[in-house]
Amino acid sequence: MGKKIAWTVLAFVCLALVWVRGEIRHAKAVRPPPGATNLNAFLQTGPKVARIQRFTVGDRSYIEVVGRPPLIGLSLPSGPPAYVFDESGTLLDWAGDTGEATHFNEKWRGRSNLVPLTVEEAKARDPRKVETNRPTPPAGAGP
Repeated sequence: MGKKIAWTVLAFVCLALVWVRGEIRHAKAVRPPPGATNLNAFLQTGPKVARIQRFTVGDRSYIEVVGRPPLIGLSLPSGPPAYVFDESGTLLDWAGDTGEATHFNEKWRGRSNLVPLTVEEAKARDPRKVETNRPTPPAGAGP
């Protein structure tokens, strides 16, 4: 009887450890990447995008990028990650799990005029263009 209890406890402890590890990995996976503080940089390096939409709150326009929730280990998010950018493309707010982000949801609740955007349309709205794969000129080379 004592062995059964010990094995049962061990199984629950192992499951709990797998769950905690999955939650930690999930939190890291949905955190905005370092340096991705503007929309273009975020779209190039951020998580997989499920949808992008422009919306208004009051008299201001914003862009929301909704990611796909990563399924890692026993982590079961109750909602997708979401990231809100202002008109200039600056990251203002984000939630790793919108199903449990009460503050985030309350803050952005009064939105209206939702307009779906493609990734290309969203990038075009950010005045800061991020160039990639641009060759570096050799040292001493003039224009």
